[in-house]
Amino acid sequence: MSNRKIWLDTDPGFDDWFTMLLLAANPALDWVGTSVVAGNAPLAATFDNAQRIQSHYGLSAPLYSGCDQALAGGNETAQHVLGASGMKTTGEPLPPVAATAAGSGPHAVQALIDAVRRHPGELSILAIAPLTNLATALRQAPDIAASIPEILLMGGSTDGGNQTAAAEFNIHADPEAASEVFNAGIPLRMFGLNLCRQITLTQAEVRQVRALASPRAQWFAGYLDAYQRIRSADGAVPMPLYDPVVAAYLSHPEHFEFRPAQVDIELQGRFTRGMTVCEFRPAHQRKPPVQVAMRIDAGQALPALMDRLIYCLG
Repeated sequence: MSNRKIWLDTDPGFDDWFTMLLLAANPALDWVGTSVVAGNAPLAATFDNAQRIQSHYGLSAPLYSGCDQALAGGNETAQHVLGASGMKTTGEPLPPVAATAAGSGPHAVQALIDAVRRHPGELSILAIAPLTNLATALRQAPDIAASIPEILLMGGSTDGGNQTAAAEFNIHADPEAASEVFNAGIPLRMFGLNLCRQITLTQAEVRQVRALASPRAQWFAGYLDAYQRIRSADGAVPMPLYDPVVAAYLSHPEHFEFRPAQVDIELQGRFTRGMTVCEFRPAHQRKPPVQVAMRIDAGQALPALMDRLIYCLG
């Protein structure tokens, strides 16, 4: 049986980096390519982060620079939380590399379109960033929707948001793109904040990584520590784990429970723009439902993630 083919759409960001390592360590996956988008920081920063991660951690999937602003214009980032680069550290920063400037080389949207056409019916999309690249690809080549078997999305929520009271960051950063993707007729699994808040990192996980001797582990540990301390400066408050839950699902789908829902994106609300409105009542669903992740067995999933991470970094 052939490996599952995946395409990663990302905006690194530390938890994107965590996800990339987990994907690389999964022998059941064929990682075809990576598209980078503006999100956690402007495109120049997210693409630079992606190149540093790829170079220092030996990742081989082709890397492409994509869209630098939302479909409706503008660029909302998480820099007020994550720092200017979109990744903060309490240790040594990940060293720079001889980099390609964002916007040079083949565009990520065309690379994604080409990859779907090369692998019709085989290439699952892992979207852990604002959905601008994917929505733009569907606008430019609507035929590819029929060839994408599944989108695995970290975004949205069945309850409260994190960017606003109602909206999760990845959806709020480009709700028009999210609306187009959710309405494209492609099977979709949504891993939202309601799920991610069930699996949390503590200083115990930071210590696991710090105990490793390799430079790659020490770089990662500093960023992991800074990420874990987002909720409290002393690290006493557990921090939810976001993007890596998608990689966790690919390794251990048995750790997850889903519930079908119609999901609509609020585009007009003064206080609710970017909200994922989840209709779980079957009689009120007017289109094919999204599979919404509702529960993760964190007691099994977190040790499995950490074991794979330690293997990558050791």
